[in-house]
Amino acid sequence: MPSAPSTLLPRVVAAARAWSGRPWYTREWFAWPLGWQAGSVALLVLTMAAVAVGGSAAQALISQATDSWVSSMTADVPQMASAVQAAATTLRVIWQALVQPFLPYVFAVIVLMCLALATLVLALDRLVFGKAFHS
Repeated sequence: MPSAPSTLLPRVVAAARAWSGRPWYTREWFAWPLGWQAGSVALLVLTMAAVAVGGSAAQALISQATDSWVSSMTADVPQMASAVQAAATTLRVIWQALVQPFLPYVFAVIVLMCLALATLVLALDRLVFGKAFHS
């Protein structure tokens, strides 16, 4: 069986002393002094009470703000809908008049370019790279 190094025990004892010598506020809550525990519980209770009391007031304030925002937005919806419809109609007319008639020609050019590139690759393969493709 291998034995532990002779420096292991002093290092473990030093680490345990350093751990137990930490300040009280870095330890777990149950190791805090009793006065600080009571103070933190009181602060927690006060915070929860403030949230409970202030929550209803905040909810009323948020409700009023959202009601006015929603009413202003619903007034603008018909105008926005008509603007979107006009833009969609304009784009449809531009597509049908300018783009759609040329799509078959663009597609044919792309297919021809792909075929030309494939032919170039095969020619380079046969001439430069010594027939890497075997047919």
